[in-house]
Formats: sequence, C-alpha cells, structure tokens
Amino acid sequence: MTLTRLGGVLAAVALSFVATGSASASTDSFLALTIASPEGPATTVELTCDPAGGSHPDATTACAELLAVAGNFDELAGEQTTACTMEYRPVIVNADGRWHGRPVYWGHRFSNACTMTSATGTVFRF
Repeated sequence: MTLTRLGGVLAAVALSFVATGSASASTDSFLALTIASPEGPATTVELTCDPAGGSHPDATTACAELLAVAGNFDELAGEQTTACTMEYRPVIVNADGRWHGRPVYWGHRFSNACTMTSATGTVFRF
C-alpha cells in the first residue's frame, strides 16, 4: 500500500470514529480513589462515570456529586450538616485518573474520617 493510500485509509477510519462518536474520549471518566491513614492499610476503589460503575459502593451518587462540580474536588459540597468531633486521626485521600477526558490528580489530608466525609460527601465514602 502506498503512503498516500495508507493516509487515506487512516483518515477514513478517523472520520468514522468522529461520525459515530465511538472514539470520543471527552466523556471518559475513570478514577482511582484512595483513603490512607497511619493506622492501617490504604483502601482504593475505582469509580467510572458515563455510565457510573467501578468498585465504588455508590458510584451513581459519587458521579452525580462530581458532575455537579465539573470534576473539581475542591468544590465538592460534602455533608455540611455533619457534626464532627475534634479527634485527630488523620486520613489522606487521593484521586487519580481522568474526568471527562481531562487528567486528574487531587489529594488532601483531613484531621479525621468525619471531616473528610463532611467535605467530600459520597465520593470518598467507601
């Protein structure tokens, strides 16, 4: 096959993906969510969105919460009605992956699991 014909075939394949939407990575959302503490092993779950799935126990709600803030973990509403104690048992959370095709790496340290949940809602509740 000549170089010109190869280029034409590749262009046709690319156009078919664009026309069908089969190759659209812009809606891909998959995240590895991790909770770690000095007192025990880290726990990691997978969260996929569009459609919701993975090993997260409430993927549908977690995806909806992330969608509401356009994937900005700093903007998660969390559970603002939760009253937390002042107990210091630090937890470190990380999100690594892609949100609607955009690379994501986010991490934060919370003073305890209650303050984590009050800040991040369902996303890190596993």
